[in-house]
Amino acid sequence: MPISSSGQTMIIATNAFGISEPEAFSLGIFLHLGTTIAVLVRFRKEFIKIIKACYPNLPPDVTQTDVKKRNWILFATIGTAITGLPLYIFIRHLIAEEPITGDIITLIVAGLLLITGVILLWTRKKYGENRIEDVLKSTSDKHSFLSGLVQGTSILPGISRSAVTVSANLMENYEQNNALKLSFLMSVPVAFAAIAVDVVFGEYSVFGFLDPLTIVVVTAISFVVGYLTMEVLLRIAQKIQFGYFCVFFAVIAFAVILPFLFL
Repeated sequence: MPISSSGQTMIIATNAFGISEPEAFSLGIFLHLGTTIAVLVRFRKEFIKIIKACYPNLPPDVTQTDVKKRNWILFATIGTAITGLPLYIFIRHLIAEEPITGDIITLIVAGLLLITGVILLWTRKKYGENRIEDVLKSTSDKHSFLSGLVQGTSILPGISRSAVTVSANLMENYEQNNALKLSFLMSVPVAFAAIAVDVVFGEYSVFGFLDPLTIVVVTAISFVVGYLTMEVLLRIAQKIQFGYFCVFFAVIAFAVILPFLFL
Protein backbone atom coordinates (compact mmCIF):
# COMPACT_ATOMS: atom_id res chain seq x y z
CA MET A 1 0.00 0.00 0.00
CA PRO A 2 1.24 3.53 -0.75
CA ILE A 3 1.25 4.58 2.91
CA SER A 4 5.00 4.52 3.64
CA SER A 5 5.89 1.14 5.11
CA SER A 6 9.18 2.56 6.40
CA GLY A 7 7.28 5.31 8.19
CA GLN A 8 4.90 2.84 9.83
CA THR A 9 7.88 0.63 10.74
CA MET A 10 9.67 3.50 12.48
CA ILE A 11 6.55 4.53 14.40
CA ILE A 12 5.83 0.98 15.62
CA ALA A 13 9.46 -0.02 16.23
CA THR A 14 10.38 3.07 18.27
CA ASN A 15 7.15 3.39 20.26
CA ALA A 16 5.95 -0.20 20.71
CA PHE A 17 9.19 -2.19 20.79
CA GLY A 18 11.68 0.37 22.08
CA ILE A 19 14.04 -0.04 19.13
CA SER A 20 16.40 2.88 18.64
CA GLU A 21 15.80 5.33 15.80
CA PRO A 22 18.88 4.26 13.76
CA GLU A 23 17.92 0.58 14.11
CA ALA A 24 14.30 1.30 13.19
CA PHE A 25 15.50 3.18 10.11
CA SER A 26 17.59 0.17 9.02
CA LEU A 27 14.72 -2.20 9.71
CA GLY A 28 12.42 -0.11 7.52
CA ILE A 29 14.91 -0.34 4.66
CA PHE A 30 15.58 -4.06 5.06
CA LEU A 31 11.90 -5.03 5.08
CA HIS A 32 11.78 -3.95 1.43
CA LEU A 33 13.71 -7.13 0.61
CA GLY A 34 10.58 -9.25 0.89
CA THR A 35 8.38 -6.87 -1.09
CA THR A 36 11.03 -6.47 -3.78
CA ILE A 37 11.26 -10.24 -4.21
CA ALA A 38 7.46 -10.21 -4.49
CA VAL A 39 7.70 -7.72 -7.37
CA LEU A 40 10.28 -9.92 -9.11
CA VAL A 41 8.03 -12.97 -8.75
CA ARG A 42 4.90 -11.13 -9.90
CA PHE A 43 6.60 -9.60 -12.95
CA ARG A 44 9.15 -12.37 -13.53
CA LYS A 45 8.38 -12.76 -17.25
CA GLU A 46 8.79 -9.03 -17.82
CA PHE A 47 12.07 -8.87 -15.91
CA ILE A 48 13.48 -11.83 -17.84
CA LYS A 49 12.79 -9.96 -21.08
CA ILE A 50 14.21 -6.74 -19.61
CA ILE A 51 17.44 -8.59 -18.82
CA LYS A 52 17.49 -10.01 -22.34
CA ALA A 53 17.01 -6.47 -23.65
CA CYS A 54 20.45 -5.66 -22.24
CA TYR A 55 22.13 -8.09 -24.65
CA PRO A 56 24.11 -6.48 -27.53
CA ASN A 57 22.03 -8.47 -30.03
CA LEU A 58 18.37 -8.59 -29.06
CA PRO A 59 16.84 -12.09 -28.98
CA PRO A 60 13.79 -12.66 -31.22
CA ASP A 61 11.37 -12.69 -28.27
CA VAL A 62 12.45 -9.22 -27.08
CA THR A 63 10.31 -6.35 -28.36
CA GLN A 64 10.79 -2.60 -28.42
CA THR A 65 8.42 -2.43 -25.47
CA ASP A 66 10.91 -4.48 -23.46
CA VAL A 67 13.68 -2.11 -24.53
CA LYS A 68 11.59 0.83 -23.31
CA LYS A 69 11.05 -0.90 -19.99
CA ARG A 70 14.81 -1.42 -19.72
CA ASN A 71 15.44 2.27 -20.43
CA TRP A 72 12.72 3.32 -17.97
CA ILE A 73 14.33 1.35 -15.14
CA LEU A 74 17.83 2.55 -16.08
CA PHE A 75 17.06 6.27 -16.09
CA ALA A 76 14.79 5.98 -13.04
CA THR A 77 17.63 4.30 -11.13
CA ILE A 78 20.06 7.08 -12.08
CA GLY A 79 17.59 9.73 -10.93
CA THR A 80 16.98 7.90 -7.66
CA ALA A 81 20.69 7.73 -6.88
CA ILE A 82 21.06 11.49 -7.37
CA THR A 83 18.48 12.36 -4.72
CA GLY A 84 18.36 9.22 -2.60
CA LEU A 85 22.02 8.77 -1.68
CA PRO A 86 22.54 12.29 -0.25
CA LEU A 87 19.26 12.04 1.67
CA TYR A 88 20.27 8.62 3.03
CA ILE A 89 23.57 10.03 4.31
CA PHE A 90 21.78 13.03 5.82
CA ILE A 91 19.15 10.93 7.63
CA ARG A 92 21.77 8.47 8.85
CA HIS A 93 23.84 11.31 10.32
CA LEU A 94 20.80 13.06 11.78
CA ILE A 95 19.36 10.13 13.71
CA ALA A 96 22.77 8.73 14.72
CA GLU A 97 24.43 11.95 15.88
CA GLU A 98 21.40 13.90 17.11
CA PRO A 99 19.26 11.83 19.50
CA ILE A 100 15.57 12.14 18.67
CA THR A 101 12.83 10.75 20.86
CA GLY A 102 10.28 8.31 19.50
CA ASP A 103 7.55 10.93 19.92
CA ILE A 104 9.38 13.42 17.73
CA ILE A 105 10.09 10.72 15.13
CA THR A 106 6.38 9.91 15.08
CA LEU A 107 5.42 13.56 14.59
CA ILE A 108 7.92 13.98 11.75
CA VAL A 109 6.75 10.81 10.03
CA ALA A 110 3.11 11.78 10.51
CA GLY A 111 3.79 15.17 8.95
CA LEU A 112 5.46 13.57 5.94
CA LEU A 113 2.60 11.10 5.61
CA LEU A 114 0.16 13.99 5.57
CA ILE A 115 2.16 15.77 2.87
CA THR A 116 2.29 12.56 0.83
CA GLY A 117 -1.47 12.11 1.12
CA VAL A 118 -2.25 15.66 0.04
CA ILE A 119 0.10 15.44 -2.95
CA LEU A 120 -1.37 12.11 -4.02
CA LEU A 121 -4.97 13.27 -3.70
CA TRP A 122 -4.21 16.43 -5.68
CA THR A 123 -2.44 14.62 -8.51
CA ARG A 124 -5.12 11.94 -8.67
CA LYS A 125 -7.82 14.60 -8.95
CA LYS A 126 -5.97 16.72 -11.50
CA TYR A 127 -4.27 14.10 -13.65
CA GLY A 128 -5.79 10.73 -12.80
CA GLU A 129 -8.49 10.66 -15.46
CA ASN A 130 -6.09 10.46 -18.40
CA ARG A 131 -5.88 7.17 -20.26
CA ILE A 132 -3.02 5.54 -22.14
CA GLU A 133 -3.87 2.34 -24.00
CA ASP A 134 -0.37 0.91 -23.84
CA VAL A 135 1.57 1.57 -20.65
CA LEU A 136 4.84 2.11 -22.51
CA LYS A 137 3.87 3.60 -25.88
CA SER A 138 4.57 7.14 -24.76
CA THR A 139 7.20 6.68 -22.08
CA SER A 140 10.31 8.81 -22.33
CA ASP A 141 13.71 8.91 -20.69
CA LYS A 142 12.80 12.30 -19.24
CA HIS A 143 9.70 10.88 -17.57
CA SER A 144 11.59 8.00 -15.99
CA PHE A 145 14.48 10.22 -14.84
CA LEU A 146 12.10 12.68 -13.17
CA SER A 147 10.20 9.82 -11.53
CA GLY A 148 13.55 8.51 -10.29
CA LEU A 149 14.43 11.88 -8.75
CA VAL A 150 11.11 11.80 -6.91
CA GLN A 151 11.62 8.17 -5.88
CA GLY A 152 14.88 9.12 -4.15
CA THR A 153 12.99 11.30 -1.67
CA SER A 154 11.19 8.22 -0.33
CA ILE A 155 14.27 7.34 1.72
CA LEU A 156 12.72 9.79 4.19
CA PRO A 157 10.56 7.80 6.64
CA GLY A 158 6.95 8.82 6.05
CA ILE A 159 7.36 9.51 2.34
CA SER A 160 5.80 6.59 0.50
CA ARG A 161 7.87 5.46 -2.48
CA SER A 162 4.91 4.10 -4.40
CA ALA A 163 2.76 7.13 -3.58
CA VAL A 164 5.21 9.77 -4.78
CA THR A 165 6.23 7.80 -7.88
CA VAL A 166 2.60 7.14 -8.80
CA SER A 167 1.97 10.87 -8.31
CA ALA A 168 4.90 11.73 -10.59
CA ASN A 169 3.67 9.29 -13.22
CA LEU A 170 0.13 10.68 -13.01
CA MET A 171 1.56 14.14 -13.70
CA GLU A 172 3.04 12.67 -16.88
CA ASN A 173 -0.50 11.63 -17.88
CA TYR A 174 -0.29 7.92 -17.09
CA GLU A 175 -3.52 6.28 -15.97
CA GLN A 176 -3.30 5.23 -12.31
CA ASN A 177 -3.08 1.48 -12.91
CA ASN A 178 -0.25 1.97 -15.43
CA ALA A 179 1.44 4.52 -13.17
CA LEU A 180 1.37 1.91 -10.41
CA LYS A 181 2.86 -0.77 -12.67
CA LEU A 182 5.74 1.50 -13.67
CA SER A 183 6.26 2.30 -9.99
CA PHE A 184 6.64 -1.42 -9.20
CA LEU A 185 9.12 -2.01 -12.03
CA MET A 186 11.38 0.92 -11.12
CA SER A 187 11.50 -0.08 -7.44
CA VAL A 188 13.52 -3.29 -7.83
CA PRO A 189 17.11 -2.13 -8.52
CA VAL A 190 16.99 0.78 -6.06
CA ALA A 191 15.50 -1.37 -3.29
CA PHE A 192 18.29 -3.93 -3.61
CA ALA A 193 20.85 -1.12 -3.78
CA ALA A 194 19.47 0.61 -0.67
CA ILE A 195 19.51 -2.64 1.31
CA ALA A 196 23.06 -3.41 0.20
CA VAL A 197 24.32 0.08 1.08
CA ASP A 198 22.68 -0.03 4.51
CA VAL A 199 23.98 -3.52 5.30
CA VAL A 200 27.53 -2.78 4.14
CA PHE A 201 27.96 0.80 5.35
CA GLY A 202 25.22 1.22 7.95
CA GLU A 203 26.45 1.00 11.52
CA TYR A 204 23.01 -0.14 12.68
CA SER A 205 22.33 -2.90 10.12
CA VAL A 206 19.57 -5.36 11.03
CA PHE A 207 22.20 -8.10 11.27
CA GLY A 208 23.49 -6.34 14.36
CA PHE A 209 20.27 -6.47 16.40
CA LEU A 210 18.14 -9.26 14.87
CA ASP A 211 18.93 -12.98 14.89
CA PRO A 212 18.97 -14.89 11.57
CA LEU A 213 15.66 -16.66 12.21
CA THR A 214 13.87 -13.36 12.87
CA ILE A 215 15.34 -11.88 9.70
CA VAL A 216 14.06 -14.83 7.66
CA VAL A 217 10.61 -14.63 9.25
CA VAL A 218 10.13 -10.88 8.73
CA THR A 219 11.38 -11.17 5.15
CA ALA A 220 8.94 -13.99 4.44
CA ILE A 221 6.06 -12.06 5.98
CA SER A 222 6.87 -8.91 3.99
CA PHE A 223 7.05 -11.05 0.81
CA VAL A 224 3.62 -12.62 1.35
CA VAL A 225 1.92 -9.40 2.41
CA GLY A 226 3.64 -7.45 -0.37
CA TYR A 227 2.62 -9.94 -3.05
CA LEU A 228 -1.01 -10.09 -1.95
CA THR A 229 -1.25 -6.32 -1.58
CA MET A 230 0.29 -5.81 -5.01
CA GLU A 231 -2.30 -8.07 -6.61
CA VAL A 232 -5.12 -6.19 -4.90
CA LEU A 233 -3.76 -2.78 -5.91
CA LEU A 234 -3.32 -3.80 -9.55
CA ARG A 235 -6.95 -4.93 -9.64
CA ILE A 236 -8.56 -1.90 -8.02
CA ALA A 237 -6.04 0.88 -8.69
CA GLN A 238 -8.59 2.90 -10.64
CA LYS A 239 -11.04 2.88 -7.73
CA ILE A 240 -8.80 3.54 -4.71
CA GLN A 241 -7.97 7.03 -3.54
CA PHE A 242 -4.55 6.15 -2.11
CA GLY A 243 -4.05 9.56 -0.58
CA TYR A 244 -6.80 9.00 1.97
CA PHE A 245 -4.77 6.17 3.52
CA CYS A 246 -1.80 8.49 4.04
CA VAL A 247 -3.96 11.20 5.59
CA PHE A 248 -5.74 8.65 7.80
CA PHE A 249 -2.51 7.24 9.26
CA ALA A 250 -1.11 10.75 9.73
CA VAL A 251 -4.18 11.85 11.71
CA ILE A 252 -4.02 8.70 13.87
CA ALA A 253 -0.33 9.29 14.60
CA PHE A 254 -0.94 12.92 15.55
CA ALA A 255 -3.90 11.96 17.75
CA VAL A 256 -1.88 9.35 19.64
CA ILE A 257 1.32 11.35 20.16
CA LEU A 258 0.26 14.97 20.69
CA PRO A 259 -1.48 14.41 24.07
CA PHE A 260 1.68 12.84 25.51
CA LEU A 261 3.82 15.82 24.48
CA PHE A 262 1.79 18.12 26.71
CA LEU A 263 1.58 15.86 29.76
